[in-house]
Amino acid sequence: MRTLVVAALVAVPLFAAHPAVAEAPSGALVLTRSVNGGQKVVAKLLCDPDGGSHPAAKQACDLLRSVDGDLAKLAYDPGRICTKEYFPHQVTAAGTWKGQAVRYARTFGNRCEMSAVTGDLFTF
Repeated sequence: MRTLVVAALVAVPLFAAHPAVAEAPSGALVLTRSVNGGQKVVAKLLCDPDGGSHPAAKQACDLLRSVDGDLAKLAYDPGRICTKEYFPHQVTAAGTWKGQAVRYARTFGNRCEMSAVTGDLFTF
């Protein structure tokens, strides 16, 4: 004799009821950096609370908070003096900030220029 087992699927709104959703970070970004066309280095950045695999998460999140997640608003630090050597640093950021999509890609002439604009955001 064979037994037939029937499973019923029930839709349950897990996200609405799960307490961790209320504590989800306002910013979750995947950051990449490559130097002179080399291999990409990747870090995950979470903000509010600050964390992820980024070694300077608090500083990076503070920078993001200063521009409300809009990396296009980042400006060159006038106190930085950089040389004119060309050793390109390509960076990207993709993810969300307070529910809004974030997409950023830029090539800087060298590491100094990158840091003068993005601070600790891509120092990993």
